[in-house]
Amino acid sequence: DDATGRIVDVARDDNIVNTATHKVVELPERAFLVPGFVDAHVHASQYPFAGTGIDRPLMAEDGFLAKHAFPTESMFADAGRARVWYDAFVDEMIRQGTTCAVVYATQHRAGCDALVDAALARGAPRCLVGKVSMDRLCPDAETLEASLADQEAFIDRTRGLDKTGDLVAPIITPRFLPTCTPELLKGLGEVAAKYDGVFVQTHLSETIDEVDFSKSLFPDFPHDAAALDAFGLLRDGAILAHCVHMLPGEIELLKARNATIAHCPSSNFYFAKEALPVKQLVQRHGLRVALATDLAGGYSPSMLCAMRYAVLASKTLQFRRHAASTFFAATKDKDDGMTEDALREAHDLTHFDALHLATQAGADAVGRGSSLGSFDVGKQFDAVLLDADAANVRRFEGGTAEAPEDVLQKILCLGDDRNVARVYVNGGQVK
Repeated sequence: DDATGRIVDVARDDNIVNTATHKVVELPERAFLVPGFVDAHVHASQYPFAGTGIDRPLMAEDGFLAKHAFPTESMFADAGRARVWYDAFVDEMIRQGTTCAVVYATQHRAGCDALVDAALARGAPRCLVGKVSMDRLCPDAETLEASLADQEAFIDRTRGLDKTGDLVAPIITPRFLPTCTPELLKGLGEVAAKYDGVFVQTHLSETIDEVDFSKSLFPDFPHDAAALDAFGLLRDGAILAHCVHMLPGEIELLKARNATIAHCPSSNFYFAKEALPVKQLVQRHGLRVALATDLAGGYSPSMLCAMRYAVLASKTLQFRRHAASTFFAATKDKDDGMTEDALREAHDLTHFDALHLATQAGADAVGRGSSLGSFDVGKQFDAVLLDADAANVRRFEGGTAEAPEDVLQKILCLGDDRNVARVYVNGGQVK
């Protein structure tokens, strides 16, 4: 329906006909229409240095945060500079087929407003925009009073511009526990309680060093999740990035609070040095997991790339060594005696599983599972047209691997923005 952007009917190819009110648009032979991609965790303010810094540890004196993230984000205090880069970021998301994103901005109000304005001006992508809150152990630390006042002002302005939250909505964003005092976390929890339906996002259990440091800062809590919960921030719909080093009790608490893990496989390889056991968390524990690029800890803004990393991460959980291997002695503590088949059953993700994480699971994460994420009747039409007819995806005339599911897998494995032929948000074409 052009007026509402909603899907009014779903029919098979042989039942689709032109009518006075509906025009049939035929897809190219090797093209596929898939639901729009949802990036569950992305740092818009780190887009300028994407592709650098991932060789460094996260929290060292010359690490990723100190060398790249903090200095770059400080430059977003300049509203003009922020506007230029946020415009570029929003355009990049559209170019990559991302129709919805859960975004970290910075602590600077004017810059955050510029990001909201950029998405509204283009009508895409849908964004949960986070004004970052941090008042210690970082450059440009906010005062407690200013941080909380700016947070409320940002929520009020954003909700005033998009009263339904259909395109843009605010999300409360304590950066992570080490950069937030207990007083700030308590205040943010009170803000979250004040504004009905507001989401919360943060990082959780990303690296071993971070987990240990957080424990030293919050010794009264058994783990990071308990600290967030005590301050009222581990609430229904919280979106938590990484979660690869969770301690006993955290999985159960996340499930009880209906939280979602934003799976960041690319940056997990570089910083967490661990892979998230997605299949176990979803099937065994009933947790919600969505997929994310984590730009710029993840070097690519492409959700197609994130899907590939998700599959690779699931493979690393299946690594085994031959008992006679030269390397076995160094790794035998990780061998739990499971057979290859058992490991595959426990952990393996296919590229189509990854596509689900990037679409329906992402829609569920942002509270839009009933209106986004698939092509069910009544949902809003957010879609990406993936076309295999580009130089990076070869056609094998008369050979194998040309069935539709094979060609789609080729795109998922080899694809990039060249294969993102069209992008639709709420029924309107934005690319």
